[in-house]
Amino acid sequence: MSGEVPLEPKVNPSPTWKVNTKARLSACDNRPGLKKIYVRILDDKGEPLGGIKVRFDVEPSQGTAYDHPNVWGLTGEDGYLEWNHLGVPTRYMLWMEDDETPLVENIRTDLGYEYCRPTGATHGGWRPVNKPGVYSYRIEVQRKGEGD
Repeated sequence: MSGEVPLEPKVNPSPTWKVNTKARLSACDNRPGLKKIYVRILDDKGEPLGGIKVRFDVEPSQGTAYDHPNVWGLTGEDGYLEWNHLGVPTRYMLWMEDDETPLVENIRTDLGYEYCRPTGATHGGWRPVNKPGVYSYRIEVQRKGEGD
């Protein structure tokens, strides 16, 4: 069906960065219902890269108006940054440093209800963990080397 928005984040080409991981956390992994985007930045050898600017914003919305925050931060010595996002059903974009094009877009929190029902569980799973606005993602970005 044309015009349908994909469920997975989209990675745009970059001369400097490549995305190793872009995963939405399952309801069981996101308990108790967090609204985070976890980012890990590595150098071209796979070592943590600190002091890298990571910026987030929201994609233009349809039918709902809200603030566009243009939030950014720097990775720590361990190459790690996490953002407690807005918690509204939307789609986020992630930029590296001062790039003009987002590296990752379509980071969706505008999805439906998702329940944690571990295999073999005799109870629980009746309350949704992931719900519109409340989803988390893990994204790992690596600086490209000379051969990439």
